[in-house]
Amino acid sequence: MGKHNVIIIDDEKLAIDVIDQYLSMYPNYAVVGKFIDPVEAISFINNNSVDLVLTDIAMPIVSGLDIVKMYSGKIRFVMTTSFSEYAIESFDLDVIDYLLKPIAIDRFSKALQRFEKSYQYNHQTESSFFVKDGEEFVKVNIDQIDYIEGMKDYAKIHCGKNFHMVLKTLKYFESFLKDQNFIRVHKSFIIPLDRILQYDGRHIIISDNKIPVGPSYRVQLKEFLNNRKI
Repeated sequence: MGKHNVIIIDDEKLAIDVIDQYLSMYPNYAVVGKFIDPVEAISFINNNSVDLVLTDIAMPIVSGLDIVKMYSGKIRFVMTTSFSEYAIESFDLDVIDYLLKPIAIDRFSKALQRFEKSYQYNHQTESSFFVKDGEEFVKVNIDQIDYIEGMKDYAKIHCGKNFHMVLKTLKYFESFLKDQNFIRVHKSFIIPLDRILQYDGRHIIISDNKIPVGPSYRVQLKEFLNNRKI
């Protein structure tokens, strides 16, 4: 399992620093963003893959609860606050945990344990996702993806003779599918490892597709293939 991408949101830098220090003790968590301004955090979430958000509640312009409502069911949240009166509303929004400041390390650890259980359950049952095509939502089965091609701010998901264009970066999908055995093999391509039919040192064959492998990605790919060799 890869690292969990985490962002921290709080209008007090000291509070961010405390949580950042706590997370540094857990190697399977990567802090990919720290935000004093919640509006900047929202912009980051919209353009990047985020697994867990630790956010304060009482902030100017946009509250932590507002952010939870925006991404309900898509991202997991742990609330961090100095005010106990928000607890009921927070749990009604199905957050992972509610931590009162000052946050003790043992209490923080329990919150991460709750997140891990929730994350593992969701990913054990996750085999598909939806993309928007005009006004419709189309289901994409992960095991039917041949490869994903990056096109600047868009990603082209190839599934047999069909494809879907999504306003997400290749970097987003690289993280989103990291636990589904997908890896990046080129600056413009992500592939499912279990679909590889042939590799000649420069190209991968998946179905009828010939996908280039960039020089900087060949060592990782060769290591995977060697581990599967008999």
